[in-house]
Amino acid sequence: MDVDNRFWSAGLDELKRGYIWDPQSAAYFCLVCGERYEDGRVYEHEQAFYEARRMVAVHMEHLHGSMLAYLLSLDKKATGLTDLQKELIDYFAAGLADAEIVKRTSAGSASTIRNHRFALKERAKQAKLFLAIMELMDQAAQGGAPRFMPIHRTATQVDERYAITEEEYDSLIRKFFPDGPEGRLTNFPRKEKRKIAILKHVAGRFKPRQRYSEQEVNDVLKQVYEADYVTLRRYLIEYGFMDRESDGSAYWLKL
Repeated sequence: MDVDNRFWSAGLDELKRGYIWDPQSAAYFCLVCGERYEDGRVYEHEQAFYEARRMVAVHMEHLHGSMLAYLLSLDKKATGLTDLQKELIDYFAAGLADAEIVKRTSAGSASTIRNHRFALKERAKQAKLFLAIMELMDQAAQGGAPRFMPIHRTATQVDERYAITEEEYDSLIRKFFPDGPEGRLTNFPRKEKRKIAILKHVAGRFKPRQRYSEQEVNDVLKQVYEADYVTLRRYLIEYGFMDRESDGSAYWLKL
């Protein structure tokens, strides 16, 4: 299960703390970067030793800081929040008074800030009801509804192209990688849904948090589709699966 799968399948409490327990692998995983800490092992950090559950919390604090800050850093398609709403939430969390927030923003007056507070609280109530409705819907469907592939958090534009079920995804991978998922790509499709499924699969050939030179990226992609590895590299960037330095000196998976 990749970082995006864990992130989108995490419960509310797990999202707030920033890590998840996976009983199948008996390990804790960071929801931001995917770092893994196996139960039963002891980890050293700054001359101190921690068991896995404590270490993943230490990892979150030292490497990623506040989970609130990370969630607010996600763009509007993920959170549904405007830049102003994110800014206000950050100030609300810091405990700033309305008058002080007015000085720091272009939000207008103290009464405007109070209205924003009220609107966010109302939205939170609606969100709880919506989650309850969706969970009841899924329970009533008794597993008959299709399961959709999670959309990577760094997707540049989310629309109907990403409405790919798990069954569709598996079928496409079998079709375009006839020698198996780790084999070579037969051809790069033109249809957007197929293209996104292939790019998602190819992105899995790279390791999270590792920086690659352009040559190293090319070497990986040549093993996938030597006929036009440059196109694969370009689309991995364009569709938000990877990022790079402006001078092309380093590439990495976007998380």
